[in-house]
Amino acid sequence: MKRKTAKGVSLALGLALFATACGGDDGGDGSEGASGEDIVIGVAGARVGAIANVGEGVGEAVTDWFEMVNANGGINGRKVKIEEIETKYEVPPALEAFARFQQSNAVLVAVEGTATSDALTPVSEQSKIPIMFPGQGNLETVDGEAFPYAFPAGPLYAHQATAMVQQQVDELGTDISIGCVAWEPPPGREYCAGVKDATDDLGAEFAGEVVIPAAAADLDAQVRDTVALDADVVLHAAIFGQAVLLLKGLCDQAPDLPVGAWHWAITQNEIKGAGAECMEGKFGTSMSTLPSDEPEAVQMLRDYWEESGTDPNPVLEENSLYGNGLYIATVIEEGIRQALEIVGDDGEVTGEVMKQALESIEDYEGYGVTCPITMSEKDHSGNRAVNIYEIRDGGWDRIGECVTGPAVTDEPDVS
Repeated sequence: MKRKTAKGVSLALGLALFATACGGDDGGDGSEGASGEDIVIGVAGARVGAIANVGEGVGEAVTDWFEMVNANGGINGRKVKIEEIETKYEVPPALEAFARFQQSNAVLVAVEGTATSDALTPVSEQSKIPIMFPGQGNLETVDGEAFPYAFPAGPLYAHQATAMVQQQVDELGTDISIGCVAWEPPPGREYCAGVKDATDDLGAEFAGEVVIPAAAADLDAQVRDTVALDADVVLHAAIFGQAVLLLKGLCDQAPDLPVGAWHWAITQNEIKGAGAECMEGKFGTSMSTLPSDEPEAVQMLRDYWEESGTDPNPVLEENSLYGNGLYIATVIEEGIRQALEIVGDDGEVTGEVMKQALESIEDYEGYGVTCPITMSEKDHSGNRAVNIYEIRDGGWDRIGECVTGPAVTDEPDVS
């Protein structure tokens, strides 16, 4: 189902649920904060439930970053208050959390994952509070005119797919076949559609697609079907436990098959679950520069912890998705900085001001965490570039820096 076709249904459902979560409160849109006061940023947390490793990595990084920013005087003298509310990556709690963020005068809400970001997109538009989500599967949200308060602010899943195909073709040439394993929900199918687009565009062969049912607990059939594609390379959009099952099966049945993934499946979760020996040589995309590369943002945090006598956060070392959190934290910081340029250091920052500020970000690299980001009123993605990492000796080795693939066929024209 096309997302634009479904937008009206999504809007009606989201607003109905949001009205329930708000309890009928009509005390204003909640996007205004008093002049000179702390700037409130909401985080729709997901440290419990299906994407707990994502929630931990992103949540810890955002918290750490703004603790450091505040300790150093804030942004132009303004402190940033991070308010994180656990949602368990479920839609009703996410809508309830958003209502509470609105009451707290949050000017932006960070969201994790497609399901909750899709649900919050209509209520963010109604409330005029931007949402930002690191890693998302709805290509249409790049269009800022259609989705004015939704900010992917980075490469979506189809962008990751085309970049991965580009890297493989650059390395191996066009005389290769590439297969794709899709998680059945729209984000997984969108990823594999990107793989097919890129192979067609670059002159490689698309070997075919294997689909994993959303709640499948046994992937033996999908593993066999994947091997039967007889592809030179397989890329996959499996997640968490399913990714582990797929990787284990491929390691057993096709141990020499090169396998790549989107950023949700090249984490410690897969190394621990599938085993270090199985994961050796597997590769995948990352929207951020991983902490193991020690970008400037990580060095800044280490210096802060040392100077303040604080132990370094172990999550930085143990969760590769911490890099995604630094990505979103540094973009939010730059958005706040641009907002204060608009209203003045003691001025009133609102959700509408934050929207305008995010749309003015240009060639921003987030202290080495991001590939250059430029957003506009029309383009809310900002970049389509990813870093590509290969697992070697249980760690991450960057084999592609800020790689961009061909354009995606169904992507809105935001030029």
